Amino acid sequence: MGKSNWGQRGFTLIEMSIVLVIIGLIIGGILKGQELIESARQKNVISQIDALKAGTTTFIDRFKSLPGDYSGATANLNTGVVAGDDNGYIGLNNAFSALITPVMTVSKENEQYFEHLIAANLAGGGAVTTAATTCFSGMCATPSPLPASAFPNSGLWLNYGTHDGANATADTMLTHWVIVSRFTTTSLAGGQTDGVISPARGFQLDSKYDDGAAMEGNIRTMGKGNGCGASGTAAYTATTADVNCHLAFNMGF
Repeated sequence: MGKSNWGQRGFTLIEMSIVLVIIGLIIGGILKGQELIESARQKNVISQIDALKAGTTTFIDRFKSLPGDYSGATANLNTGVVAGDDNGYIGLNNAFSALITPVMTVSKENEQYFEHLIAANLAGGGAVTTAATTCFSGMCATPSPLPASAFPNSGLWLNYGTHDGANATADTMLTHWVIVSRFTTTSLAGGQTDGVISPARGFQLDSKYDDGAAMEGNIRTMGKGNGCGASGTAAYTATTADVNCHLAFNMGF
């Protein structure tokens, strides 16, 4: 007689269903975890911007000048910081449109904005230094006053100028902007492939904290990477997951 196969058995439909449910729960948990991490990053960046606004307001109340632009900084704050020229704005007046490339270089006052706040004990996450700044705090051996951001390999810096979004109908808004930008081995990053957030995530952040328009309002994109707000439009391509958008936040001063 042949050997009986009765002792061998496969998975029942119920057992297979349980396994599939467990796999689904694991995948769902991973996706939910990623969503929570991204949400935390966005909240962290907004908190950083709010802290800089509060620090700037206190600085103006205390010294009657903008941080970075303050002519008495060396004498009254720290001998290691460079004084500004008290002309009423920080850095240069740049018409930088939606492109980050014309403003990749950090001018003296743009860098000193953070140094003055740090020296006045109104900001953290950076260092007062006389060294040339080519990176964000904690990202290279050279100390930097530019704070790192919650997004990977990125940080904050400031620029004064207009942002017209390459859109003839958009509000150009001449103001100070804090830019969330990537860092490369040689300079602050520009171009379309060195972004900090995807159009999908950018739309999510912009919709939650502003108007949801990529090239309008108080939160705008920099660098017209794929889906970051094409020339002549103000819309994110919310289905694009490539990380190729920079962010610019209106500081209101």
